[in-house]
Formats: sequence, C-alpha cells, structure tokens
Amino acid sequence: MEQPSHTAPAVGIVPSSLAVEASVTLVAALFSLLALDDITTDNATTGFKPEYRLLAVCGAWLLLFVLQLWRTHRRALAAVSLALVAAAAWVVSDGLGHKNAGGWSVFWAEYSLVTIAWLWFTAVSVTLLARAFRGVRSGDASV
Repeated sequence: MEQPSHTAPAVGIVPSSLAVEASVTLVAALFSLLALDDITTDNATTGFKPEYRLLAVCGAWLLLFVLQLWRTHRRALAAVSLALVAAAAWVVSDGLGHKNAGGWSVFWAEYSLVTIAWLWFTAVSVTLLARAFRGVRSGDASV
C-alpha cells in the first residue's frame, strides 16, 4: 500500500482548503471594516456591543487562519498575521475610539494600526485566492 506523503506544498501552490479559508477571511475583513466604520463614525448609546462581538468573531477566525498559514508552511505570513491580530486585539480591547467633547474620535495610531491589519489580511487573502485560481486554470490537480 502506498503511504501519503507529508511534504510541504510547492511554492506558489495554494491548497483548496486554504483558498476557501482565504475567501472566508476576505468576508471577515469586510465585516470587520463595516464594524470599525460603525464604531468610529457613530454616536450610538448601546456601547457598540454588536460591533465589538463581530470584531471578536472576526479576530477568532483570523487566529484560525493564522494556524492554517502555519500548517501550510507559510511561516512568515503566519508570524506577521499573528502580530497584527494581537496588535488589533490590543487596540480594540481598550475601546476603539475615545469620547471627546464633540463625540467619538479615534487616535491616529490606533486607527492606523487597525487599518494596516485590515489591509494586510485583505492582501493576503486576495493573493492566496489569485494563486489558487492560477493553479486551477493551469490544471494543477493539487490546488
């Protein structure tokens, strides 16, 4: 009987499960952007509990995505991604935005950090999806 090989995927090839997870990550990035937009531009009296819950779910998903990146031997992507998830969680844990006389405002550093994290995960997702699509188009059966 032939044993399955446990080798790392070839460079540029994205396993289909990772392509699906990249798609979900892209959707999570969209939802997190919508939640962040609501938190930073609205003066709701509810404390933004639904938005922060949505951000927590997106953060949990991103941690799973980081684990999948690590498992598929994309260690540099996983390390940077984990650092950005941790930084964004630290920013959000303090409460994104602070009450000023005229309403809510976001410190420039907080806003920049969360925006960089959002752009990073969007770029990683789109890149992995493009590689998976390219592999499917070239007829690679391992994609």
